[in-house]
Amino acid sequence: MFTECGRRVEENGSLGTDHGTATPMFIVGKGVKGGLYGRPPSLTDLDDGNLKMTTDFRRVYATMIDGWLGCSQTSMILKGQFETFKVFA
Repeated sequence: MFTECGRRVEENGSLGTDHGTATPMFIVGKGVKGGLYGRPPSLTDLDDGNLKMTTDFRRVYATMIDGWLGCSQTSMILKGQFETFKVFA
C-alpha cells in the first residue's frame, strides 16, 4: 500500500504540508515479518524542500511479484534486476 504522493517536511501557511516526492510504502498481511525495510529518509538533507527517495519502489514491486505472487520473472516484468526484501515469514 502506498500513497500517490509524498509530503514535504516544512509546514505551509495553512499549518499542513504540501505534496512532496518521497512516500512510505506498507506491506501488510498474514506472513509478513514486521519492521522497517530500507533506509529512513533524512529530515535535514532535502532536495528543494522534499525528502530524498532512499528505496526504489521497484524493489518493493519485485518483492511482491516474487515473494507474494510466486513469479520468478521479476526482471522481465520490471525491465531490470531489483533486489528483494526478506519480508515474508
